[in-house]
Amino acid sequence: MAKYHCITLKVKKGELEGFDKLRKPEQNILRNGNVVYIYKGLKSKKIYIGQTKHFTERHKQHFNGQEEKFNVAEFDHVIILISSYFNGSALDDVESQLITYFIADNPKSKKQLVQYDNSEIINRTNGNSVNDYRDREKVATEVILPFWEKNLYINGWVSTPTLEELRNRALVKYSPIKELTIQQMDLLKEIELNPNKSFVINGDAGTGKTVLLTHLVAKLLKEKPNQQIAVVLQPNWIVTAKDIFRVYGMNNNNITIATSTQLINANKNYEVVIVDESHKLSRRFSKQMASFNKVYKGRFAKDENHLEALKKLGRQIVLMYDVLQAIRPANITRAQFNEATQEFAKRYLTTQFRIQPPSGKNYTSEDFINGIKYLLYKDTGLLEQTNFNPNFDRSVFQDNDADAYFGFFETEPLKNLIDWIEEDRNFNPEHINRVLGGLVEPWKQADGKDPLITHWHERNIKRRWNSTQENWVYSEDADAEEQIGSVFAVQGIDLNKVGVLVGNDLQVDAKGRLFGNPVNFHNINGKFSKGDESPENAQEFTLFVLNIYYILMTRGIDGIRLGFWKNDAFKEYMKEIFKIK
Repeated sequence: MAKYHCITLKVKKGELEGFDKLRKPEQNILRNGNVVYIYKGLKSKKIYIGQTKHFTERHKQHFNGQEEKFNVAEFDHVIILISSYFNGSALDDVESQLITYFIADNPKSKKQLVQYDNSEIINRTNGNSVNDYRDREKVATEVILPFWEKNLYINGWVSTPTLEELRNRALVKYSPIKELTIQQMDLLKEIELNPNKSFVINGDAGTGKTVLLTHLVAKLLKEKPNQQIAVVLQPNWIVTAKDIFRVYGMNNNNITIATSTQLINANKNYEVVIVDESHKLSRRFSKQMASFNKVYKGRFAKDENHLEALKKLGRQIVLMYDVLQAIRPANITRAQFNEATQEFAKRYLTTQFRIQPPSGKNYTSEDFINGIKYLLYKDTGLLEQTNFNPNFDRSVFQDNDADAYFGFFETEPLKNLIDWIEEDRNFNPEHINRVLGGLVEPWKQADGKDPLITHWHERNIKRRWNSTQENWVYSEDADAEEQIGSVFAVQGIDLNKVGVLVGNDLQVDAKGRLFGNPVNFHNINGKFSKGDESPENAQEFTLFVLNIYYILMTRGIDGIRLGFWKNDAFKEYMKEIFKIK
């Protein structure tokens, strides 16, 4: 039996045509019932999404001439969604989800076609979190999904037939209006209420740092529209972020989106500077792009890293940080970061969002993350600086079911990883799957322009590195899905299923400890210069290699498989650590 009901009415001169012909129960619930409603203008193509407990009264308010959106949009149809699940929490959630799905359904429109009550949505930070109501999963599967596919799509209200396709789009994943956890909402409120205090938001991969960033920008732009805000992003995410801010109406003149180099060179002051992936900020270092070092002039002449310079540009600084994701010597050191943030408030995100183990399994996403941390970092002394729980369930690594979250291939790593992700595409065409690799095969910058130059070879299989780092996952290259992704192309990115080639840059010493071998590592800017091969730098290089694999191994939403690229030693090490038979 359907868990929802929908009513479609024509709107003419602000009146609901056919209302009197509805059944009495339908009329009653439109007068006094929890509903989500969607207006549509056939000519204007505009959409308005809202929720209310008194639809007929709310409809009159919309068309009383006081709301500019309704005066110009020419809305001529409305569809009202009703469900036994709808209470206050569910209404908030369904409204937010439908807004994000409608926006993702028409992302390239230059006009703002999808409208909603911005104030109500963005100010909902003291309301309900995603964990607050019992039937959220049922609402998603028994209401939103069939309503979209059997009503909205069939009747031409939307163009995407399935929600699965939309859920993989960044416009949905990082939506600044989707519901937050209580932990995220508390942080958002604390940052907003303390404009003279700066913050470090610590969080493992997949704990919602970037989602918090988009919500923070939306909140600040709404609450304090005249203040200047800067958002510092890595190059591989700038295009996506600009799309998100544009379609959600957050692209006004008071927001600047830039890399740290661009922002420092512009030398303007801001009320708030928000930095995503602050562990990747640069320091003075010879082996990196020259432009990174050219910022140290004028009032930044004595600074030792980009963070020191950014602190001079903003009254309030908010840093998203993960100590396990610095990947090259030119990144700010842990000591420098700690020194620069001595006076900052330190906060932690702990809920894992990215990783979704299959249903019916006893292990959790936290078990996987803690296991990967232990596998890579148990001998480094870094675990105490993270939210590590040693009591993780090892069964996530011992599950040999074909549909287990984690697995590995003992032979033909490239072939088996390719076959695995391609098989998944047959079942889930909407999935974004990729094979990723450690930096163990040589490449040149110019190689990315020539599809005939390949880097990974196994028998008759030939694959090239990612052709671009910027927006690679959505590259229009004919062979984009076949390219092997590097850490530079996927840091901060969600994928569905991920194959990871673990290369021989990660080796095991005589005492059974992991170490990075620079001889087999092919990124010149990721190594210290000859002559700098001190024990301290050797340990730092090991951490860079470990961090690269930590990043690669934590990209997958629905699953991961490892392949061992000329590296049986690590395979045996892993099997011993996790007691895999």
